[in-house]
Amino acid sequence: MCRTKYLWLVVLVLGLALVVAGCGGDSTDKSDGQAMNEDTEKTTWELIQEKGVMTVGLDDTFRPMGFRDEQGNLVGFDIDMGEEFEKRLGITVEWIPTDWSGVNGALNAKKFDVVINGMSITEKRKAEIDFSIPYVNASIGMAVLTDNMDINTKDDLQGIVVATQAGSSGYEACKSLVEEGIIEEDSLKQYNQYPEAFLDLSIGRVNVVVVDVTTAEDYISQKPDTYKIVEQPLVEDMYAIGLRKEDQDLKEVLDKTLTEMMEDGTLTEISKKWFDGKDMIAMPE
Repeated sequence: MCRTKYLWLVVLVLGLALVVAGCGGDSTDKSDGQAMNEDTEKTTWELIQEKGVMTVGLDDTFRPMGFRDEQGNLVGFDIDMGEEFEKRLGITVEWIPTDWSGVNGALNAKKFDVVINGMSITEKRKAEIDFSIPYVNASIGMAVLTDNMDINTKDDLQGIVVATQAGSSGYEACKSLVEEGIIEEDSLKQYNQYPEAFLDLSIGRVNVVVVDVTTAEDYISQKPDTYKIVEQPLVEDMYAIGLRKEDQDLKEVLDKTLTEMMEDGTLTEISKKWFDGKDMIAMPE
């Protein structure tokens, strides 16, 4: 009889221990779950402040906005502007090279926080992502060899080989010209990066490169005897920072900081450094 009571006592103690352990496990799981929910509810700007780092996607061959110098260092207009963001926002900017043709998808997949890389505001991009206020007033133009006197307007692109970078604002301009029947689709050659397009232009494989004028002028400054920009632009163009549509608090911070940099002359100084002494800044209205 005593032995039976002892066994029941052991079973009762073990049962209570399991209940206590189970309750403790539920409490821990709930706490972890709450922590995860709290983290996912934070905005991108809150996470940037918490980590002290803003990750930025770019094509690191896009002169003069962001490219590699002879030592392999990232340099350019946007890189200098990024350093100003670091100073003014108290964060570190981490640059992440990416395939430009898939940059919108990578941004929305949260591969990085923003895109700072001379990104043109287009209707197609606005359907997928949001933009900061414009900071550079650029345009899409046509780069040709210096001895080319035949290409002066968009109508002169008929029947010739036209080059541009895949996924770029130059491609969007070319696509519109294909729809207009000015460029034949088979005559439009897309490159992964603009340096490849300019190389083929120099050796006569293509007749013209449709490109941001800021980029074209940078190539011309390096080889003024090889390239020139056609005087009449194809499309007016504005550069802005690309953001995810839900990141409105981050947009407000970046817009405010960009406005300050415009008004105090910082961006004008950077512009003159990278655009051969020209002020290309899109001042706020």
